[in-house]
Amino acid sequence: MPVNKKRKFKQLIINPGFQFRYVFWLTASGLALVAINALIAYSFIQENYMTLVELSPMTDETRTLMYAELKQLTLALSLTSFCFLASIAVLGLILSHRTAGPLYHLNRVFEEVCRGNLKARAKFRQNDEFQEVAESFNKMMDSFNPEK
Repeated sequence: MPVNKKRKFKQLIINPGFQFRYVFWLTASGLALVAINALIAYSFIQENYMTLVELSPMTDETRTLMYAELKQLTLALSLTSFCFLASIAVLGLILSHRTAGPLYHLNRVFEEVCRGNLKARAKFRQNDEFQEVAESFNKMMDSFNPEK
């Protein structure tokens, strides 16, 4: 019977305090960069648009179309920025899970040892962070219990 390896969203949240802080600061940094970039780009584009529209011999209808185009460009950049920030948040959640997951597992192994199970060992998934910590912990436990 095949094992379903897909994770549910709630399984990504192992340590909510750490993970939400991580995602918050990553997204807040991205938001600050997006805002700075947007202000610079918008002021530059608006200034050039105003100069172009006011100095060009255009009809009022053409001017209205030019300003409508500026609003469309602003909306497109805003939507792109929002997608960028959403991607950062999802990536931050996934990366924080790769840190919080092994630490959560290691904490559970510590609790097993505290309950007297000297055969408890830390086994991380292949792509998890802190592999060397698990190996060091296992070596330490092997030194306490050489007969395995």
